[in-house]
Amino acid sequence: MKKNVKNTKSVSALIKLVRTLRKKCPWDRKQTLNSMRNNIIEEAYEVVDAIEKKDISSIKEEIGDLLFLGIFLSQLLESRGVNLKEIISDTIRKYKTKHPHVFKSKRFKNTKEIVKFWHSSKKDIFQGIPYSLPALLAARLIQERAARVGFDWNNPDGPMQKLIEEIKELEKTGSKKETKEEMGDLLFSCVNLARHLKIDPEDALRQANKKFVKRFRLMQKRIKKENRELSSLSLEEMDRVWNKIKKS
Repeated sequence: MKKNVKNTKSVSALIKLVRTLRKKCPWDRKQTLNSMRNNIIEEAYEVVDAIEKKDISSIKEEIGDLLFLGIFLSQLLESRGVNLKEIISDTIRKYKTKHPHVFKSKRFKNTKEIVKFWHSSKKDIFQGIPYSLPALLAARLIQERAARVGFDWNNPDGPMQKLIEEIKELEKTGSKKETKEEMGDLLFSCVNLARHLKIDPEDALRQANKKFVKRFRLMQKRIKKENRELSSLSLEEMDRVWNKIKKS
């Protein structure tokens, strides 16, 4: 009981903090739902980054920032007749409805049946996939939804051949518009292949980004030891150093 009281007081203190900032800080007062979009995305990814680093202290801090933003957005909605109590009530109702096996007598054999139940109420198989999601993540979700109704290959051979086909089509493009379209198809096919190989494309690309940055920094460091500047080297010279770092 004491923990619940402390939690309630903490939430109340956070609400009070946001109200104070909205009243006294020019920057906070100026913000709108639209202006906060990038902040929300940025903070969400900072949580992901902290989780990947397994840094509990950072995870705690970043979750706090997300909570702050949730309260902040609820304050922005007050002018439109929506309050935090209503948001919380709707959320509780929504998740109780999504979990009839917990709050009612519904029974499922496994987690696959639970997920199937969640999607059964949707009129469109792509309902609930925001266009603002990172494109790789959105592509994977779109493909997973299509696969649920049987529109999918049985093994990775199909998407592998499709990937090769898309590369050939990209090579034949003429206009910038065609090139952009075929590049999109190629990326979509890459995601599909990753999905069949049971690899998260977003995670794989994040790792590739980190690997590239790490190797590039090592290349800079090695060249600096030779009292040379990276910008003074030709591409061929940089490639030689790069390949040595890859092998080391």
